Amino acid sequence: MATAAEGIVDEALAGLVHQFADPMACFRELVQNAIDANSNEIDIRFAHEGGRLVIDVDDFGDGMDRRIIDTRLTRLFSSTKDDDRTKIGRFGIGFVSVFALEPDVIRIDTSRAGEHWRVVFRPDRTFTRIALPGPVDGTKIRIYKAATREQAQEFAARAAAAIAFWCRHASVEIRVDGRAINEPFDVPARCKVDAEVGEARIVAGYASDGVSRIGYYNRGLTLLEEASLEFPGVHLKLWSPVLEHTMTRDNVLRDDGYARVMEQARKLIRGPLRERLLAALAADVPASHRPGDPHEHLYAALTELLARDDAPAAARQRPFVRTIDGGLVDLATLARAKQKERLWSAAAATPVTKLLRERGDVVIAAAGESALLALLRAAGAAPTPVEEAWFTATLVPTTARPPGWPPLATALQALAGVAGVELGDLDYVGSPVARRVAVVQPSPGALTPVRKADALTPPGWLVLHDGHPLVREALALAEREPEFAALKLLKVFCLDRPDLSTSRAIALTVAAVEARCRRMT
Repeated sequence: MATAAEGIVDEALAGLVHQFADPMACFRELVQNAIDANSNEIDIRFAHEGGRLVIDVDDFGDGMDRRIIDTRLTRLFSSTKDDDRTKIGRFGIGFVSVFALEPDVIRIDTSRAGEHWRVVFRPDRTFTRIALPGPVDGTKIRIYKAATREQAQEFAARAAAAIAFWCRHASVEIRVDGRAINEPFDVPARCKVDAEVGEARIVAGYASDGVSRIGYYNRGLTLLEEASLEFPGVHLKLWSPVLEHTMTRDNVLRDDGYARVMEQARKLIRGPLRERLLAALAADVPASHRPGDPHEHLYAALTELLARDDAPAAARQRPFVRTIDGGLVDLATLARAKQKERLWSAAAATPVTKLLRERGDVVIAAAGESALLALLRAAGAAPTPVEEAWFTATLVPTTARPPGWPPLATALQALAGVAGVELGDLDYVGSPVARRVAVVQPSPGALTPVRKADALTPPGWLVLHDGHPLVREALALAEREPEFAALKLLKVFCLDRPDLSTSRAIALTVAAVEARCRRMT
């Protein structure tokens, strides 16, 4: 009959075995123990033999003698690592985690100081110690578990993914089925900083996906990766011997060591990383800002930064916004232009942008709802798209005008009561009036607000769109019937006007007929 003490031990063992949310975390514990044993490489292999999954975890470290087996491997809470910051398995329970896999048998072969041992564990965690005839290089762990071939393959895939997650930054080479899984201690970011502060290593960068996260590591082994609220848009990794996981392995201890490392990270992010952000924005600025350009996530990061009380003044003074003429301008200049209502955006250079620049306005080379525009709104410098505000016309040279032009122009001026009539091209890139038959301008070719394109009063100049098919038809008709050609164009032009009425249409028709009669008599 089991004693009360044995029952307590069994209950404690069961609790330790099932403490991990993911049984696959046991591989992290085995790798950790191998690193603590000074192994420079670790081999992990999976196979299916005789209806069983076979898992091998081989290290080439210091190994164990009988004393270590009896006092550390098989006795809970007997670790000697408590005062050694180079050893990260502080609770002496790493090996117990293997039983979370519910193995049939665990076999451990090891040697140290001329002693060679095999320890065989059964599912109930009882064990047998057997002397081996020859030496073992380090410690070799073999785990057997009943499984079909398909189950073994599925297990191996899950285990490989878990090992890659927990151990990819390990300080020693780790091979899974012969393939090294080690990755550089880095973050996937174009704009980042890397610093060593004492025994700590910190890498921080602005994540291209904009997701904020922090990873904590000790000797390269993952302790925890979590979302971050403190550093928007930043992917941060912290490697330090003072970072430790909790006994349940689902968090890091938020102790004085953690606080020191976090403060070092804050200084790195608020200083060098912010400066790197501004430098990166000013380098390789695209010819035109559009959704999806490489700086999108950096604009988003600066938007977050500008909302903070400690945002550096240089954030508004460093030129990194492309203008339509190829220059660069800073946020402070753009904000001043916005206050004066002289800030615009355009996808490409046009006759309108040329006129705006000549009068001293700022035109940003931008198209679409990009992250830059969100940044500019946050900075009080949101531009107005040129095509929503302005248009112009490129006048057709006198020598290129068709024979029907003089009579048509005369008839239009008489019927419309305008200051004059001109012929021009309205179909340039980004033109807001490209589909109109005609527009009104204060003078031919002048920079004109879109809202006044059809304002016949007060009298302005009527500019016909030379490329419009109805204008071409009217020019041909005007050689015979200029009044009727003018009437047709004015009716089409007035269709865009809110004040077109039946009486006005009749009045135009009567005026055209009377003008024709006068010309014919």
